[in-house]
Amino acid sequence: AYCAAKTDANGKAYLFPSLSVEEYDVIAGYGEDLTARAQADENGYIGIRGYLNFFQDAATRHMHDFGKGNDTIPEQYGICWMYTKYRMHLVEETGFEHPVTINTWIEKMKTTAVTHQAIEITCNGKQTAIGRLESCLVDMKAGHLTKPSCIDFPENAAVDRQLQLEPFTRLPKNADGTNEVYRYVIRYTDTDKNRHMTNLRYVNLLMDAFDGAFYEDKILSDIELHYITQCFEGEEISVRKKSCDDGYIVMCVHSDGIVAAAAFMKFTQRKK
Repeated sequence: AYCAAKTDANGKAYLFPSLSVEEYDVIAGYGEDLTARAQADENGYIGIRGYLNFFQDAATRHMHDFGKGNDTIPEQYGICWMYTKYRMHLVEETGFEHPVTINTWIEKMKTTAVTHQAIEITCNGKQTAIGRLESCLVDMKAGHLTKPSCIDFPENAAVDRQLQLEPFTRLPKNADGTNEVYRYVIRYTDTDKNRHMTNLRYVNLLMDAFDGAFYEDKILSDIELHYITQCFEGEEISVRKKSCDDGYIVMCVHSDGIVAAAAFMKFTQRKK
């Protein structure tokens, strides 16, 4: 049940600390939840791609429950949330036999410049994935970062619970040494309310840098994705990759060579 936020007599959202962790179930049963089935990979199991979709749904709903989501704050304050980084570690893929429970919360941080939302996904009592999302608030007219206080964000929203996941790392911001895999023209259905390519569309494009034969033997076990510059409808981008010590650097690159998004992707051997 969603129970993160309450409202005071003036209509201002605030948070009960004891209710800081949001939980909901995605019933992944045949014929019961088509959304869950739609997030499965080609092998019929839900992996990082599906979990990231669940994560964004949970994170979006979490902010909505505060009354501070992108469904309201652009019109109310002229400010919007911009997702800047994702990191996710896959423990195991899941099928459709049991409900998937998603817990998301805002981590306490020393800075207010960015916000970190954490996630833990469990299935049948076992942890299946963990992740972290970094976002910031942008003044839509001025085009610069702004603080949570500018949208009257609850000061006690963060929870003193740190996710056991390595912090974000530095990723290259140029495409040196990468090879083009394919090109893609951004379409209307790739875009969102901000009229740029929606965040999770990049995940599909980056995963498609590897073909089906590759995924027959490999599972995407870790991804860290940084959004650097925006992509818009009608633009043609180049999807590029290069191998590194323990994985791959995969990028979406504008026609002028500027990187739009960069990801580190790590794979493990699929069990036969």
